Amino acid sequence: MAEKATSMPGDSVAPASIDRSEPQQLNTNDAIVRTDSVDFRDDPEKPQLHESSVPGVAKVERFSHVLYQSGKSGRMLLYILVGSIGLTMIAYAFDQGITSQFTVIAASSFSHHAEIGAVNTAASIIRAVSKPFLGKLSDITSRPTCYVIVLVFYIIGFVVAATCNDIAAYTIGISFTAFGKSGLDLLSDIIVGDLTPLEWRAFWSGLLSTPFIVTVFINGFIADGMIPDHWRWGLGMFAIMMPVLLIPAILTLYGVQRRADKLKVISFGESGMTRREGVKVKSARHYMALAWKGIVDIDLAGLVLLGTAFALILLSFNLTKSASGGWSNPSMIAMLVVGFVILAFFVLFEVFLAPKPIMTRRMFNNRALMCALLVDTTSQMASATRNNYFSSYIFVTKDWTNYVWTVFLGVTTVVLCLVSPIGGLIHRYTHRYKSLMVFGAVAKCVGNAILLTGALRSTQNTAALVVSQILLGFGSFQVIGARVGSQASVPHDDLSSVIAILSLWSTLGSSVGYTIAASIWTGNMLPYMREEMPEASEKTLRTIYGSIKILRKKYDWADPVRQGAIRAYTRTNGVIFLTVVVLNIVPIVCSLLMPDYYLGKQQNAVTNTDVAGQPVEIEKREEDAEKKNNLVGRLKSLYYKET
Repeated sequence: MAEKATSMPGDSVAPASIDRSEPQQLNTNDAIVRTDSVDFRDDPEKPQLHESSVPGVAKVERFSHVLYQSGKSGRMLLYILVGSIGLTMIAYAFDQGITSQFTVIAASSFSHHAEIGAVNTAASIIRAVSKPFLGKLSDITSRPTCYVIVLVFYIIGFVVAATCNDIAAYTIGISFTAFGKSGLDLLSDIIVGDLTPLEWRAFWSGLLSTPFIVTVFINGFIADGMIPDHWRWGLGMFAIMMPVLLIPAILTLYGVQRRADKLKVISFGESGMTRREGVKVKSARHYMALAWKGIVDIDLAGLVLLGTAFALILLSFNLTKSASGGWSNPSMIAMLVVGFVILAFFVLFEVFLAPKPIMTRRMFNNRALMCALLVDTTSQMASATRNNYFSSYIFVTKDWTNYVWTVFLGVTTVVLCLVSPIGGLIHRYTHRYKSLMVFGAVAKCVGNAILLTGALRSTQNTAALVVSQILLGFGSFQVIGARVGSQASVPHDDLSSVIAILSLWSTLGSSVGYTIAASIWTGNMLPYMREEMPEASEKTLRTIYGSIKILRKKYDWADPVRQGAIRAYTRTNGVIFLTVVVLNIVPIVCSLLMPDYYLGKQQNAVTNTDVAGQPVEIEKREEDAEKKNNLVGRLKSLYYKET
């Protein structure tokens, strides 16, 4: 079939036999207990299963088969699992919807508003490099155990951020929470990918975001009560709320494992060794052996080099303006030079030394994956560039209440959460994703373009701002298309790797975007303020430059200082939005180059087996050879190409 041509070189799609007669590599009398998985081939009444080329994935597929086909009890377990993950997403929605506003106010409280870019960059780098690490951690231990670790980091991070006394301590706290968010993103995506066929993948992924529809409006009340003077309580409440909302998901996944034990199958929530080899690891010595294998598998050395290089390079651009002497400061030059040296060493390490590089040659040969990677990375870069100071811009240029300010910032999120499941339903009934993906990319570009006025300033027009927020929400069609297309292009064995790779580079793209915004902001805002407010003292300018809180509270709307600051904000954000529009062109081009796989009941478009490992038939798009002889026909054939 044509879809198999998209398999990455070296992938095997043939069923693999599992030899239970041979002892496993780590098997000892006291450390490991064998868990026999159910083999439906022993029962002629059961349908025969296709097995993946990796034993662990085959066992996950068999467990999925039990979930879907073991009657009411299996379905009830599936419903409880979906409900539990929904509660997890409620916690995530509250976090994502309000903590960025608290960051703006916290930085202003320490008179370091301009350093928001550095805070966001640091957190973004942590999120990026921790994705593969957390994926392997869930493989070594189990997914519910990984959730417990994520929860601990959440609590510590919010406590530190809520009790800090300077911007450095606040950055450390936010970095801890960033580590937790990575696990939440990754585990939820992998579970959805494990349990859903391609035709429903985008729909269920979209449903994970629906809690935002409600929390956006609740967050408005939270902001109204806690901004600008009670932001510490606003952060501290998450140290209480997160455990309450996450514990049901953790208990449910542990319940899934117990259910699997009773059914004598391997749960997708089990450790990687249990899922791959059919054994349970109980001794510390074998956990250490698994840990070392995990370090090699995720290329931890490469991740550390990559994260360190990005941190040094990007933070040097973020901090230069606030450092004494700017680029003439030896520390800034040293950070930049060392960062590029480490980045060069990372490239050499990946090419010549890494046992398992972060990205293999077969990934580079996968057109769908590379297009999706460029779409996600540049799209996230553009979004981060726009969003870094956008909330500050609205806070200063609009005389709105904190509630209206917060709800307005959440409009894009509400639209995104509404249209993502709708996009999933369109995927289900059209069985294609490419055209919707292109539409989303164009909508996002237009949504950013209308923020610019003819003088290349950012608009203050409320209608234009609202329309922009709505159009950016329709950009979710681009996101779900890239996600489904990339996951369809690889066998089930590589699903978690593809999710981790996309998360890694797209999040690093965000860190670059935050740095771009910070560089534009710190390089232009003060000079524009001086031009727009020539009568104001340098002390006054630096005070309002460092704190939007003071600018908003001390100067009313008609004050010349407030109006001069607004003019400076529109000029600076005009440069930022123009940069964003240019970045948004790349996702449009890459979306046009994406293959257009058929989305059916298969788990992926390479092996064409369902979530239980059964082979499935897929429809083929009919091609008219005569129409391909003209230019329009050839272009259409290229556009709808499936490989």
